[in-house]
Order: sequence, then structure tokens, then C-alpha cells
Amino acid sequence: MPVRTLYTMPCADIGVGMTCHSILLSAAVAGYQTDLSCARAEWTGDEPFLIHQTMPWVFGRLPYRYLKRAVDYLTHRRYLSSIRDGDVAYLWPSVPIEVYETLAARNIPIVAEAVNTLMSVAKPILDAAYDDLGLPPNHGITQARIANQERRFALCAAVFVPNRLTEEAMAGSAISGRVIGASYGTWVPRSLAAHPAARSDRPVRFLFLGTACVRKGIHKLLDAWRSAPPGTELRIVGRMEPEIRQLFADVLNRSDVSCSSFTRDVASEYRHADVSILPSFEEGDPIATYEAAAHGVPVMATTAGAGRLGERDGIIEIFDNNDKAQMVAKIAEFAASEEQRRHRGEAARHAVAEFDWGKVGARRFARLHEHLGNQRETRKS
Repeated sequence: MPVRTLYTMPCADIGVGMTCHSILLSAAVAGYQTDLSCARAEWTGDEPFLIHQTMPWVFGRLPYRYLKRAVDYLTHRRYLSSIRDGDVAYLWPSVPIEVYETLAARNIPIVAEAVNTLMSVAKPILDAAYDDLGLPPNHGITQARIANQERRFALCAAVFVPNRLTEEAMAGSAISGRVIGASYGTWVPRSLAAHPAARSDRPVRFLFLGTACVRKGIHKLLDAWRSAPPGTELRIVGRMEPEIRQLFADVLNRSDVSCSSFTRDVASEYRHADVSILPSFEEGDPIATYEAAAHGVPVMATTAGAGRLGERDGIIEIFDNNDKAQMVAKIAEFAASEEQRRHRGEAARHAVAEFDWGKVGARRFARLHEHLGNQRETRKS
């Protein structure tokens, strides 16, 4: 069954766009039929699947936001006119509910990508996190968006769910039988550049890579860093929420803390890191955890930050971001033992091989076709 993918927005080679592209690439290489419709794609053009772009190349340099209304209308119209009976519609979160409704009316099976934790589950978690800082909830999840998401999923034949928390939340719902447990991943390098040798005169570097925001628990890490042991340093790579910069200026201005904005050279950051740390309150299935593991860097994370890789015993060092003493103790433990860092890094590198994109996409499509096949057999009986 051809799987026709609709992304709507420009499909960039970073973030969610990269995730979508990696899944489709893996599935296509494995022999599954798929294509991608989007506003614009930032890829080489030699993919083993078709990419249908709405924006002509002459408009490629114009910001998408200036053309969004017209481009989205054309993207959706072309997608809906091209999809046929027997196809599967694979919709990413940027797709409006009207497209879901049109496809459902035509009895086209729809599979949705959840990407993050179910909104109804994430909202109270993030409300509490912002409240803890005395800030208004700046996460953007509203009751209207929750209702919209629930309506979308109700129209689906299947929903790819990237984490255990959402699986559990959906277990007792009306759509529990449509859930397909899935993961994200990374491209695992076949070989690694030499990691800088440990030296007594070099601090042990803890790396936080991602948007430095309340959702990812950066404020909990910065608070804990006030009690960080000597001989350590914190490296933060990613855009920072302005309120965080204001509330934790004392920590961010310390000599053992360095910050950088977004970078494409993540390999260099991991090569110079001794430990990756991700204290998230809520995630889908964080790519940063897979990337760190793929580079042989040991990972400290909350259950949310550990993702699917954290479901395997002994791979990720799990901590509670609401327990400052525990976090500080684990930072000190990793800082004190090069042997522990090496052992956990090797274990993570070995485990992440099963989450290489080359396996992840094919595995997802195999589960999807099995799921849809089972639904057809159930309807026949």
C-alpha cells in the first residue's frame, strides 16, 4: 500500500523535518512505497522516493511565512487530488484538521504522527513547571488545541506514538486499538573521531543540547549547577528561553558555564563532551539522547529525556529533575569516575545501533502495514 506523506510546511534538514525525511528514506530503501508532499524541501534531490514541492524554486529564498496561506492551500489541494483509493495518508502535525476530514470522508486510511506527548497529558505537566518558576504557562497548549488533536486522532486508522507516557494515556481511550508504539532515532556513525583524552587539568564537561526552555527542564539543571562539584563545566547549546536567561543570570555568567546558539556541528559538541544531560519534563522521543549515545557519550536524563532508549536497563542514568540533591549527586558521581563514563558510553553506543534511522523507518512501516492488514481482516470477519 503506497504511503503518501503530507508535511505541509517546509521540510527542513533539521528538527522535525529531518525526522520525517529520515523515516521515509529508511522505509523507501527497505522497499516500501512512499512519497512526500510539502511546501518546500531542503534535500539533495537524489532520495529513493518522490518529493512534491509546492513552492517554485524561484521563490525558494522568500520566507515561507509571507506565502503561507497560498502555499498551504496549493499543497493540500494537490495532495488531496493525487491520493487514490488504496493509498495510505501519512499526516504530520502541521496538517490542518480539514484535510483529515476530507480524507476520512473518502475512506482513505489515515495514519498520524504524534511527535510529542499527548497534549492533554503534557499540559498539566508544563503548567506545573511554569508555575514552579512563577511564570505564566508559555507552552502554547490550549484546550482548543487539545480538542483539535483528539478529533484528528479519532479520524485515524493508526497513530504513531513515540513514547511510553502517551501509550499509557491512550490505553484506556476509544482509540487505544489504533496506537502503534514507535521510536525516533539517529544516523549512527560507523566510526568515531578520537575523543579527547581525559586530563586532570581539563574539567569534565556536561552537555545540554536542545532548546534551553522550561519544557526541557533547563531551569532545574541550572539550579542544580549552583552546587556542581569542582572540576566540572556545563555546556549549553541551543536557543534559550528569555525568562530562563533572566532568572538564572547568576549561573549563566559563571566561568564554568558556556552557552552557544544553534549549531549544525553537533558531532564536535559530542566529541568534546564527557556526559550528555537532558532533564526534560516532557518530550516525544528526544533525538539528542540518540545522538549522544551514537557518539559514545554517556547520558543522564529524566524518564522523558531518556526516551525509548531509557526503556533498556543500564543504558541511561535516570534521575528525577524535581530532586535537586539526587541530580547533584549523580553529576558528582559521573564527574568522579572516568571508568563509569567510559562504560556507560560504550553501553549506550552499543544499544543505539537498534535505533539507527536505517532500521527505524523500515520497522515503523512494517508495523503499519501489519496493523492495517489486521484491521482489514477484522472488518471482514
